[in-house]
Amino acid sequence: MLGHIARPLPRSVLLVVLLTPAAVCAEDADFQVQPDPALLAEIESLPDNTWMKLPAFSVTGDLSWLGPRADERRRGPFGRSYCNHAYWAPERKRALFCGGGHNVRPINDVWEYDLAANVWICLRGADPPFAATEAWFRENAMIKDGIAATRTGAPVRMHHQWDQVAYDPSRRLLLYVDSMPRSLTYDVKLERKGNALELGLGMTHEALQTELGPDGIYVWGFDAAKRKWTQAEFLVDWKGPGNTVGGRQESGILEYIPDTQGLWFGGYGGALRRDPTTNRWTRIDNASRTYGAVGVYDHDTKTVIAVHNARTLGRTLDEKGWQTLVEKSPATGNDGNCTLFYDPVAKKVVMFSAAAQPNLWLYDVAENVWTDPRPQGYPPCDVSAERMIVYYDLARNVLVYYDSREIWVYRCRRRK
Repeated sequence: MLGHIARPLPRSVLLVVLLTPAAVCAEDADFQVQPDPALLAEIESLPDNTWMKLPAFSVTGDLSWLGPRADERRRGPFGRSYCNHAYWAPERKRALFCGGGHNVRPINDVWEYDLAANVWICLRGADPPFAATEAWFRENAMIKDGIAATRTGAPVRMHHQWDQVAYDPSRRLLLYVDSMPRSLTYDVKLERKGNALELGLGMTHEALQTELGPDGIYVWGFDAAKRKWTQAEFLVDWKGPGNTVGGRQESGILEYIPDTQGLWFGGYGGALRRDPTTNRWTRIDNASRTYGAVGVYDHDTKTVIAVHNARTLGRTLDEKGWQTLVEKSPATGNDGNCTLFYDPVAKKVVMFSAAAQPNLWLYDVAENVWTDPRPQGYPPCDVSAERMIVYYDLARNVLVYYDSREIWVYRCRRRK
């Protein structure tokens, strides 16, 4: 028996399982991995409302940037603060992960997890860790698409996901909203004369300002097939006409809308939609009630659902402002400790949250009710917001939870 849906093992036994040779990385230049038919069969047979713990995973991919004893070689990317999601790429049948921790691992590496093979794959190793110094910019930076980038064309300093990352299957890009390209960190203010970037690039202040694009937020794209960061697309100038909200914009919600192949973004300064036929973003409103929220798009009811601590919010795509659906619920969380997914088989929003007890909740949008499903099997314990990476595997119809050491899957409802 590969997985576990029986009683939990003692912690001492779990440690032995983690450190078995199966968990040691396999160097593979082509990143080719083989599915595990026995594991897939066990996942396929998983009953409704049941957790299963997977056997030890392996790690492969671009590991050359890591030291020979780096933990990532055995344990994958590790969870990072405010970076709780991986993002399903349907054509790859894998989930992609990126994001920077809170002054810990603020790096631009990108990983993907293949459930069929039970393998973490590093698609792109990280550039040298960011430093707000003239010397670092001299060695590592350039201007690309109006913002600072590394010499490999990647974001200079990855900040948190919050909930403003999404996968666009129509363009086959992992999208990452860079909320603060002009500030980079609290130490580098690009509008200031004599900043480290202009000194490192040997540019005058005026020349740098000419090269930089508008002061706003941008959307980066990562092409998993090419294993590289691509264009940085200007999203919006939050300080522009009709908007009174300025400064850094963070903690937003980015959702891909399959009905239109467009994007919806709700952030600190309001909501916008991207039209894929024109590649233009249009502002919907300036309403800001979601700072710190985590969201998901329910494509059956055409509703964006958000959870902000104990409160549940909702809105249609073109609606101005949010409606409070549930004022106070035990299904609680925010973008630093919680994930939301829509299960198209169960027709439920699935929450997995380090802030809620229990950690798993289901929300019926039509009935406006949160339910504790009381799952069976082998549920995870000691859930940590700092370690968790979660996604919904639509090919296998399961939620996948990685705690930076081990992996579990949960099935809400089997396909008929």
